Amino acid sequence: METKGLGSKSSQLMIREAIRKIALGRSIERVDMSPGGTGGVGTARMIHGYVTKIHDDPGDGEFAEYGGTIDVGEYPDETASASHIVHKGVLLAGAKDNAGGFLIIPTLFSDVTVVSDAATRYMYVVNFSHADVIQLQSHTEVTVGVTETEELDPESNDSPDYDKLEPTGNETKTTYTATTVDTVAKDDGGKEATVHIDPENINHLVDKSEINQSADRIEQKIGGMAVTVTEQKTTIGAEDASEPLVLGQQLAMLMREFITECTKIMTPTLMGTMPAVNAPNFAPLLSKIQKFLSQKAFTK
Repeated sequence: METKGLGSKSSQLMIREAIRKIALGRSIERVDMSPGGTGGVGTARMIHGYVTKIHDDPGDGEFAEYGGTIDVGEYPDETASASHIVHKGVLLAGAKDNAGGFLIIPTLFSDVTVVSDAATRYMYVVNFSHADVIQLQSHTEVTVGVTETEELDPESNDSPDYDKLEPTGNETKTTYTATTVDTVAKDDGGKEATVHIDPENINHLVDKSEINQSADRIEQKIGGMAVTVTEQKTTIGAEDASEPLVLGQQLAMLMREFITECTKIMTPTLMGTMPAVNAPNFAPLLSKIQKFLSQKAFTK
């Protein structure tokens, strides 16, 4: 009877272990790797602390081992240890090479939350209070945007879910590819502004106003009017404008000389040579010349 009981108990243990392996799948390996007392599902530890060091200096003696990671000091009230605990080499991403992908580098001494893998002992940052660098590096496309929707009414059973709320029309979006950047800003009144950037051109468009910039040309247009700047010339009004601008100081000097000569005009009369009848009117004109020179717009 005793032998039979032991056999039955052994069979139960075998069945329970088989069910455990089926339920846990590959995670059973990680559970078995975990240190004594921490085995089981959901035993990853959450640690609250602050950044004590950022390993980003190749000249630092610890960079060879900890480069691309941070050190986190654990808050005293989060641990039973009497001594100050610093966790070294906490990973910012899934890999130590931070050259690509999604990466956040926290600010020194900022608050962080860290998760510790009980099996591998690796530690990862999962939350930040302050960040110095936020990186989004992809192979194909990155889109960042905000689309405003109507407010959710939590008091109404008829209110649609968040994903079904009607957009208000206010939205912004920037899309990055390997060769282009496109930004769009719209409002609920139907107004829209766009910016397109590629390696050869930058285009800004706001209603009837447009600016196009390339390596050898800048053009700003509003309706049918345009200002175009190239290395050879600047045109106002239209790019095919052919009338040259006047040099203000040169014109002012010419006007002074002309008016001065006009004041010297003498007319022969029966009474002898006399000044022109309107000669006194010329002198006051000299003081008005300076007024037609712009104080804000200049040319050369």
